[in-house]
Amino acid sequence: MLEILPETHDNMLAVRVKGELSIPDFDKYRNMVRDLMLKNKETHIYYEMVDVDWINPVAAIENGLFDIIHGLDYGRVAMVGEKKWQELSAKLASTVKKHGIRYFDLADKQQAMKYVLEGEK
Repeated sequence: MLEILPETHDNMLAVRVKGELSIPDFDKYRNMVRDLMLKNKETHIYYEMVDVDWINPVAAIENGLFDIIHGLDYGRVAMVGEKKWQELSAKLASTVKKHGIRYFDLADKQQAMKYVLEGEK
């Protein structure tokens, strides 16, 4: 399930992923990111993963290809998670994004949101 968080505004998308992540969830996410990219020079993303049980592999591959094509249109990206595989996937996807992806443990989600909103201080 994909939940759009209230912090979403202007050129920033904040989402929470819970349980299973399906192809329609990925499609919704990509469409929102694409719309923001068309309107803004950079799009910042806050991506929180909580109790994720399963991710559709086809959707994950499609999302990876989207990231490769649009990597330079991303601004600050933070992934918040609770499992080692999430940290590893952030590192892998980081290679194709303009500023990379910063991974934060779930306990540090406020710090992650601050990074996405304000950048380095």
